[in-house]
Amino acid sequence: MTTYLIHGFLESPSMWEGYLPLFKKPHLLTIPGHGNLIDQQCPSNMQGIAESLLNEINTSEPHQIIGHSMGGYLIPFLVQLGAQPKRIGIFHSKLGADDDEKKIQRQRAIDLVQGNKSLYVRTMITHLFSDKFKVKGYQTIEELIRQSNEISESNIIACQRAMMERPCGIEIVKSKQIPTHFFAGGKDEGIPISIVQSEAIKLQPNSTISKEEDIGHMGQWEAPQAVLGWMKN
Repeated sequence: MTTYLIHGFLESPSMWEGYLPLFKKPHLLTIPGHGNLIDQQCPSNMQGIAESLLNEINTSEPHQIIGHSMGGYLIPFLVQLGAQPKRIGIFHSKLGADDDEKKIQRQRAIDLVQGNKSLYVRTMITHLFSDKFKVKGYQTIEELIRQSNEISESNIIACQRAMMERPCGIEIVKSKQIPTHFFAGGKDEGIPISIVQSEAIKLQPNSTISKEEDIGHMGQWEAPQAVLGWMKN
């Protein structure tokens, strides 16, 4: 079975490097404007981004999809366009749309990017981690900030608009009865555990949740062994 892995906003496919040996046929997908596609312009809607990713998915063969953060937001749209995953992994992410408060936050982010991109990137990346990791993982965070600053202002804004305006994807996944496995951080302020639990209930009996209480939004660096165990299972 092929495993398709989708990184998140301001990230690159390299975030999955430590987990590739787990899968017989791993395939890294890249959001336009990120990673080795940094010179491409990203569509400003989720369907457009999903269409670009679907070109790399062989829908005629068995596959599963794991998405981190924005990568998880994209999964329902891939399903809607024709992907038929046997199971999906929602990694520090959710299937539902932004609420009104989150949409306001995204518009503020767009305004800040237009005024001071480097300040926005530093604030955004740092905020994703738990206070505990900010101390011991300082060098990791600084490297992620450096990489994220390579992403253009226009692509950052396009992704924020796509996330802000995306419709809810819960019913898409529920209607297909796709087994859905969530991984969440107890100190993730962007995707609170209460939201993940609510979505998992809506998808029962085809859902599970794994959580680590002391981490934020970036389990691949904050709790790599716990993430490894989740992926194995």
